[in-house]
Amino acid sequence: MATLAVVIAFRAAFGGYFMLDDFGMMSIARFLESPLQPFYQQHVPGGVFYRPVGMLLWWLSERLFGTTASLHYMLNLGLHLCVAAALYSVILKLAENRWLALLAAIAFASHPIGLGTAAWLSDRFDLLSLLFGLLGLRCALDFSDTASSRSLAACTVLLGLSLLSKEIGLALVLTTAGYVLVFSRDLRLALRWRAVAVLLLLLAGYWFARSMVLSSPTGGALMTLNSPLQLLSDGVSHWAAGWIQYSSYWQQMHGWRAFATASGLALLAFLVIVALFQPWTRRRVLMIALGMSVVAATALLQWPLLGFITIPFADDAKVIERVVNSRYFYTTLAGFLIAMAGVLEPLGQRGRVVVGMSSLMFSLLVLAWLGASQHLLRQYRNETLLQRDLVQSANAHIRTFQLKQPGCQIYLLDVKNWAFTWVSDEAIKATYPELDAIGRCLIQTEHTPWYHITSVDDPDPGFWLPLQFAHGHTFKHSSSAIGRGYFVGLNLMSDSKINIGTPAYYLAWQNDNFVDVSDEVRAGRRVPRFLCNRSADECH
Repeated sequence: MATLAVVIAFRAAFGGYFMLDDFGMMSIARFLESPLQPFYQQHVPGGVFYRPVGMLLWWLSERLFGTTASLHYMLNLGLHLCVAAALYSVILKLAENRWLALLAAIAFASHPIGLGTAAWLSDRFDLLSLLFGLLGLRCALDFSDTASSRSLAACTVLLGLSLLSKEIGLALVLTTAGYVLVFSRDLRLALRWRAVAVLLLLLAGYWFARSMVLSSPTGGALMTLNSPLQLLSDGVSHWAAGWIQYSSYWQQMHGWRAFATASGLALLAFLVIVALFQPWTRRRVLMIALGMSVVAATALLQWPLLGFITIPFADDAKVIERVVNSRYFYTTLAGFLIAMAGVLEPLGQRGRVVVGMSSLMFSLLVLAWLGASQHLLRQYRNETLLQRDLVQSANAHIRTFQLKQPGCQIYLLDVKNWAFTWVSDEAIKATYPELDAIGRCLIQTEHTPWYHITSVDDPDPGFWLPLQFAHGHTFKHSSSAIGRGYFVGLNLMSDSKINIGTPAYYLAWQNDNFVDVSDEVRAGRRVPRFLCNRSADECH
């Protein structure tokens, strides 16, 4: 019943399309010659992210589903429900209370943080990382009971997969190591230290692989933009403010959902107060410490990035922002529910009145969260469909062009949708049926996209004017290989002049469709105005 309710709340997403980094992941997957390449080759521009297991799944899903977005959404929802099942298993092992574990898993599966994270396809990395991390933690719980080498080996492998899915897996590795060392009191101290040494060896191996593959494994460039202490202060405060807003979701609750949320939170506060005066068993302390360790670790791991950005959640915040930013709290939500299960654990034996109040509190909150999630996903679906209209119209026109090689350029003018301008090159290369035909072309709006991805391996810069290499570097210094293609950092300068000699095409967005204006641009009757969207030192 819970699964059915979650599927119903999520169903609007099945009619949606791709958004932002979704295009980037799909285009990268298409350029990969082998799904194993991300393990030994940089696979995301910038040289900061090492997520080969996540990219392996993107490679498989792109080959299996192509551009059928509904199947990609089904995969993400399936992974999210698997994470909820893994959370159920962990809490059941800790609390030995089936209903408490079930209620926590349903709360996780229903919350807008969970369904919002599942809705952005690019957040598949978070889903995978938390799934493997919770399964690894579950094996560590078995190890603490049995001292089984098999459980320790399974724990190590699963936590390794979590790390290779996304960096947030570090939170589960650190939490697991702390649990084994501090709370596995039935094991000999030497055995506990041996298990921790295995996990530390895992971290060393992960760091070595990351350092060998990535050009910037520490992301140290962030530290040059502000002092580390200032970044830490700002990052943690931004994270904490966002967590308060996203966990309650109060600002997006209206009508009956606001009443249900307020009533549910009031009951929860009362039940927490009652629970604080119940006996503090070792089990309760363990669950709270374990859950809050996950919460603290996820907050600290994300401070270098969140030191530069706030996490908007006001009524006027874009639906894209609310969905995309949910990922910052996905692992946090799981940790918080483990801790909350520990707080409320003794209430199951306090009689019918307390149990009835707990059931009412849970029902009110879950119904409100499911309603808010459904509303969020409907809005998000509508935003993604704007991307579909742009992509499909552009592809239809591009199929009529004689794409000359090399030097092929396609400009998509007058597009006011910022999400598309940011990923215009990847959007077309992720969806155009014949990658070989479009792979050597450069595609952009009047704005510089995040990056271009091209199969040109020895370009003549003159063919690409008015596009120029970032920082004025050569192709070698402005690109990195990815499968049978290259990530290329190119800029469109505000004073750039159209090179009439290049085989470029120009499409303008008019009346919800692209119109070919190539002849007007070449004749000088229309002059595109370019903007550089990169940092100041890259815009000359």
